[in-house]
Amino acid sequence: MKTWFLDFWREREEVLKRTNQLRLRPPQLKRLLGDSSLRTELKNGRLASLLPPVGTEVFRSFTPASLQDITGRHEAKETERQERTNKDVRNVEKELQTQATHLEAGKPLPYILGDPPPELLNCPLEELDPFYQSEKTFIVLSEGNVLHRFNAESSCFLLSPFSGLRTFAIRILVHSWFRLFIMVTILTNCGVMMMSDLPTLSRTAEFVFSAVYMFEVIIKILSRGLCVGRLTFLRDLWNWLDLVVVITAFLPEFLDLGKFSVLRTIPRALKIIAVYPGVKSSAGALVQSVKRLAGVIIMTVLVISVLAVIGQQLFFGALRHKCVLMLLHSNWTYNDLSSYHDNGTVSSDFDFHKFINSHENQFHVSGQLDPPQCGNGSGSGVCPHGYVCLRTDTNPNHGRTNFDSFGSSLLSVFRLMTHDTWDHLLEQMMRSAGPFSLIFLLFVFFVGFFVLVLVLAGVAMALVEQEKAGVTEAKRTEEEFLHILDVMKKKEEEEEEPQDHQRLSPPCCVSVWTWNCCGCWRWIKLRINSFVMNPFFDLVIVTFLILNCVLMAMKHYPMTMEFEGWFAVTSLVFTGIFTVEMLLRLVAVDPYGYFRVGWNVFDSLIVVLSLVELGLADHEGVTGAGSDLMRVLRLARWWSTFHLLMKIIWTSVWALRNLTLILLTMVFIFTIVGVQLFQEDYSDHVCRIAVDCLLPRWHMNNLFQAFVLIFRILCGEWIESMFDCMEVSSPSVCSIFFIMVLVIGHLLVLNLFLVLLLSLVGEDLVTPKEKIKNNPMIAVDQIKTGVSWTRNWILEHIWTLVGKKNPIIPHHKVVNRKEDNKKDNLGLTSVTSVTSDQPLSESRALGSNHGLGFPVADTELELHMPEKEEEEQNQDEDNETPRNNTPEACCCDSCYRFCPFLDIDTSQGSGRVWSNFRRVCFSIAQHKYFDAFIIFIILLSSAALVLEDVHLQQRQLVQMLLNRADQVFTFIFLLEMLLKWIALGCRKYFTSVWCWLDFLILAVSLMSLTLGMLGYSELGAGLSLRTLRALRPLRALSRFQGLRLVLNTLGATCPSMWDAMLVCLLVWHIFSVLGVNLFAGKFYFCFNESGGQFLPEEVNNKSDCLLLIHENFSDVRWKNTKLHFDNMAAGYWSLLQVATFNGWLEVIYSAVDARQIESQPVYESNVYKYIYFISFIIIGCFFTSNLFITLFIKSLDQLRHKFGGKHLFMTDEQQNFSISVKKLFSTKRQSVPRPLNQCQARLFDLVTQLSFEVVMVLVICLNMVTLMVETDEQSEGKEKVLFYIHFVFIIIFLTEFLLKIIALRQHYYCDCLNVLDFVVIFTSIVGLFIPDIMESHFIHTKILPVLRLARITRIIHLVPYTRGIRRMFLAFVMSLPALFNICLLLFLLMFTFSVFGMLSFAHVKRTAMVNDMFNFETFLNSMICMFTVTAMAGWDRVLSPILNTPRDCDPDRGDCVHPTVGLVFFTSYITLSLLLVVLLYTTVVMETLNMYDTETPSDKDLQMFYKTWRRFDPDTSQIIPYSQLSDFCDALQDPLRIPKPNRIQLVHMDLPLLPGDEIHCVDVLTALTARISGEGGQTDTLTARMEERFTINNVSKMSYEPISSTLKRKQEEVAATVIQKAYRKHLLKDGGADEITAEPAGGAAAV
Repeated sequence: MKTWFLDFWREREEVLKRTNQLRLRPPQLKRLLGDSSLRTELKNGRLASLLPPVGTEVFRSFTPASLQDITGRHEAKETERQERTNKDVRNVEKELQTQATHLEAGKPLPYILGDPPPELLNCPLEELDPFYQSEKTFIVLSEGNVLHRFNAESSCFLLSPFSGLRTFAIRILVHSWFRLFIMVTILTNCGVMMMSDLPTLSRTAEFVFSAVYMFEVIIKILSRGLCVGRLTFLRDLWNWLDLVVVITAFLPEFLDLGKFSVLRTIPRALKIIAVYPGVKSSAGALVQSVKRLAGVIIMTVLVISVLAVIGQQLFFGALRHKCVLMLLHSNWTYNDLSSYHDNGTVSSDFDFHKFINSHENQFHVSGQLDPPQCGNGSGSGVCPHGYVCLRTDTNPNHGRTNFDSFGSSLLSVFRLMTHDTWDHLLEQMMRSAGPFSLIFLLFVFFVGFFVLVLVLAGVAMALVEQEKAGVTEAKRTEEEFLHILDVMKKKEEEEEEPQDHQRLSPPCCVSVWTWNCCGCWRWIKLRINSFVMNPFFDLVIVTFLILNCVLMAMKHYPMTMEFEGWFAVTSLVFTGIFTVEMLLRLVAVDPYGYFRVGWNVFDSLIVVLSLVELGLADHEGVTGAGSDLMRVLRLARWWSTFHLLMKIIWTSVWALRNLTLILLTMVFIFTIVGVQLFQEDYSDHVCRIAVDCLLPRWHMNNLFQAFVLIFRILCGEWIESMFDCMEVSSPSVCSIFFIMVLVIGHLLVLNLFLVLLLSLVGEDLVTPKEKIKNNPMIAVDQIKTGVSWTRNWILEHIWTLVGKKNPIIPHHKVVNRKEDNKKDNLGLTSVTSVTSDQPLSESRALGSNHGLGFPVADTELELHMPEKEEEEQNQDEDNETPRNNTPEACCCDSCYRFCPFLDIDTSQGSGRVWSNFRRVCFSIAQHKYFDAFIIFIILLSSAALVLEDVHLQQRQLVQMLLNRADQVFTFIFLLEMLLKWIALGCRKYFTSVWCWLDFLILAVSLMSLTLGMLGYSELGAGLSLRTLRALRPLRALSRFQGLRLVLNTLGATCPSMWDAMLVCLLVWHIFSVLGVNLFAGKFYFCFNESGGQFLPEEVNNKSDCLLLIHENFSDVRWKNTKLHFDNMAAGYWSLLQVATFNGWLEVIYSAVDARQIESQPVYESNVYKYIYFISFIIIGCFFTSNLFITLFIKSLDQLRHKFGGKHLFMTDEQQNFSISVKKLFSTKRQSVPRPLNQCQARLFDLVTQLSFEVVMVLVICLNMVTLMVETDEQSEGKEKVLFYIHFVFIIIFLTEFLLKIIALRQHYYCDCLNVLDFVVIFTSIVGLFIPDIMESHFIHTKILPVLRLARITRIIHLVPYTRGIRRMFLAFVMSLPALFNICLLLFLLMFTFSVFGMLSFAHVKRTAMVNDMFNFETFLNSMICMFTVTAMAGWDRVLSPILNTPRDCDPDRGDCVHPTVGLVFFTSYITLSLLLVVLLYTTVVMETLNMYDTETPSDKDLQMFYKTWRRFDPDTSQIIPYSQLSDFCDALQDPLRIPKPNRIQLVHMDLPLLPGDEIHCVDVLTALTARISGEGGQTDTLTARMEERFTINNVSKMSYEPISSTLKRKQEEVAATVIQKAYRKHLLKDGGADEITAEPAGGAAAV
């Protein structure tokens, strides 16, 4: 398959890199400007056309004479244009000249124009662009040869281009210091805006800033003019921003803006973008990308709205149900309660409504603000004893979380799609509506996944569209440059003298940077240089760096005095070692050579910092950790993957600085706007969200807290802070602000992430086979060679002393790798029949890997796929290979050598019986029914594990049946293993990873059964083995080809993924060490189990807490948080929770509250510790994930290239399904014939008109609007009105159905949308008349409106913006098989861990998130828990009870689990599931992008093909020689072009060859079309269309019959080469060297 997307980015990087290096040397430029004959040959060149005529100056001052000439040319052009318009209007636009992109305003001059004289800088010059030479414009060049273009008309009708005032204004405008002055003013203004506590200074500075902005506007107006002309002030949209800044600066003098003062803040901050052209162009590109995402945005809004209406219809008032205290009252009974439910009133004087809505009467869970929901349905939340589930008036989260209206439902659905604390909402929905809500959640997640894929693909496609123009222009520039060089080389008759680039060394003792003053010193330096340049020197340094990392990891709290002393001494030793290293390198290469290497400069800075920290060691606060952490970065010098991470960081900071600056600007704007909008509200109304009237941790009362909150929103957590904001301020303003921050911020982050990712992927997509080894790698290779030689020498002498023959295999000769691969492939595909009279030792090498029906052969075939050049031949041989039923030898060669009695004769006696028995076992193991039976047993054994939940002890019969079934399953698996041992032999069996997996799982089961029989099943070992039976479902991995494909691909990417993982761990190591230095021992606090945490005024430190404990306060504890930084491992675990945004707030809160070691925390004692976690999220999460995905995509693409573009995650059947889907969507539906009946014909014309469809879509939208306006507590009048409205819609849709069924007849049901309409109409009518019967027997009435919403899909075919969505949807559907395989593997992983969790954590104490809904007590609840962990939501609260110590749990009751088990369980599952989720998103997005381009060529492409063919076939004979095919395919344009080298791809296209080795045009077009559109492309239609262009006066193709094909010809050439080599080898063997010498060169062809 064509991986056009990655190929485009690779081509982009290569083209731009080459284009940036295009330069003409001064002599070449001088000749280009002055040689008239050279200019004559280049007259058609685009770049050369920009040059003035020979003999004239390139840069000419703009004078009144110049203006007069321009006016004349302008008038002549207008007259010519008018005459041309009067003659032929259609040809006007074709003859118009286009603007030269090289000479656009804001760009530097092209290199061919050279540098202007210094005196002409900042002065008006004549136009260089021929397009503008007849327009009234002139240019000005500023520093850096940046071009500025101005209107030559009088500015403001007063100032001519030659006015001194205007000239002065132009000089100011184009000067770099003016732009710098404006930038400094903007930054200063932003800084003043952050000083809200200095009103006097702010007001004074405001006048200064307003004056500067006014001065800038005046300068621009004076230099450009106001509005008359194409280059005037108001014609540039960015200048409107300046105008808004000036206007809003004076508005406060006349109006009290209040909160609307943000209208002044936003334009001024946006001026940061407008100052520099690069940032401004990047912002414009972002705006254009948003325009290209219009279809995706419309689709997303539509999908979220439909989901909101579905949720609204399904969960009306569901979250209002609470557990209310059952308090008996003298004036009411439960009959009164029933009457209340019926009519909302009671007969007694008791205020029942007030009673159930009182918080004191509702059940609360400790630590939660809102009472838990409950329900009266099956599977819903159950109230505790003494409470009853009743409907109240309040919803959770201050009443904001609900589905009672469309707005609230929309907010809840959007919250689910953004995955913000969705586990809380899921728990609330499950408690109120039961497990049915989980189905709705899965549906929302799937739709959200699809929408996210569309967004990612849309943003990526927008980036491609933005870059295509630049790449095309770069290609044209490169072609023109090469053309210029070729013409100049032809003109040159004598070569230029080579320039001597050798640099002379400075004289001895003259320069202080070179030390070569005496012979003795030079001798010493030479010896030191040899020592330093030795590869082992670098290896020793790397070893010391690793040891330094290990030393840093050993720091912990508390440390003994002895350990602290040893730690300090060791740190001094490392400081001394690296100081000596620096001095040795400095002496070896001199300071001049040392400081020319960037890494040496970095090393010296670290050494200097270490020495400074050593000198300041006695000062408080200086720990020396800074230099130690920076030493870790030195590993990037020798570690390429770590170096790539640093390159990613540098690329984002420098190469993508414009996009990064835009992101930072938007964050600053949102921060300032948030403070100005909500600062007063948080101060005045804080009591609404806090009982103690203290500001919460997340607020916008000051600038830093607002910045932290904006960063949290960018991390994906926004809903809780928005709920607080909506309580203290206007809900509409808060919702708009938070959603804008979320959408705009994520869009910018996504753009930055994708651009950074693609720029790095495109640089080196296919890595070379042999990488340059650095010194440590060379040293390691030398060590390996020495160890191998020593081992061989020792073994050789030992065998010599023993007196036996040396068994060591001699060194292999170097052979051709391709020939070796061919031999291996032939060995795999050849079949040798083995008779029964051969010994096993002779037949053991003759077995074939093909034809086996069990995992061994399949795995080897997939892991040893042939190379791209030989794949087709090997596949043909594989298809012709019969099934081999000959088993291989039982044992390996060494067994037969040391035990000769095993090598029996199978031709007679017992050996023959044994051989026949093995053949029978082999046939059984190969049979498909045997595999099906084993799969069935695996599924049964997995289902049996599901039943072993916490309730199994109460079901004795089920437990007995499960025990017996476990024995039966184990016995069957044992028989299977024995059967395969006999059939395959032990050697073959244990060479498969899958067989090893089966063997280990079976061994666990056997040991578990053995311990059970011995009565030790309840002991620790027995319980552990029974728990390990949860691995039994993994046996299914080898039985499904799709799963094996995914696992094999993951296995092939493991090396690069492991390297990336090590780099990520190293980065986390740096932050973990920093965390240990900052927070070790500071998270402890004094805690009262009955009253909570003590205040600092009550307990100040550990001593005060121990004093309370000593005074017999048994409930008081000095305890540590579960997440801390007391040691390296704990730091890693805390950072994992920060990286996954689960439990990260608790870690941050502990760090912000921490003071000193063994001191009681104080609320937000140091809020600036947020910076540590922000830095980790940016570097340790954003950049490392970018690195991980970059290497992952590179690995996948390398595999794709290696295997000829095959799908890595689809089987052959799935690929056929994908092609069939494309055929189904690509095939145009046949038009319905118009009926003959006159009445039917008129109805047919009516229902087939576009206007009729538009009207029906509008009716559908109105129907959706009526569903939106429904609310939970609506009046009876409103319900009646809505009922009649729905009835009217039913009548309209029924009328539409009758009209269409009459007009279209039986063809009505050929359209799936019509079938959908019929189902909706039928269910709506039935539900309207018999709702009770429908609800009780068929479908719930709430589902009917949901079905009605399915009609909204008809809008997709009418909205023009959704055309690209339909294409991406098709690509997404075609990638569903790959999605299914990955999801199946993820489900199997989730299933296995769910069973393991159920067997290990079923009795965990119910705290935190482990409750009656989320637990490991049953398999369903365990799956729900693992699903939340997979989605990275709430797993910290699931893990928290597992980490309880005996003080927090009761071992006697069995609710204590060893914390290590929980940590290993969750860490392994999070790592594996995260890898699969990343694989899922990456695969689907890449498949969608790759398939997005697979479309049928347009008429324009066919015209291009025709014109290119005419160049190679001037006689229009429809055929060209096969030798020209490579040049022809390279000469085409995208999407049909195949760039060189393309011969291998052309061979695999298998084109028919005509007599004389010629190719027909239609065959080439058909093959190229199938290449870009797949096998399902409409090649027949294209063939017909193409033949129409060649049929006039041409010979028909039917007269040509192919005699061969390109693939067959290649096979013949390969076969001839093999025969020739064999023949020569035979002649050499027989001593016929003379004959070979006399053989002609065309011998191969003769053969």
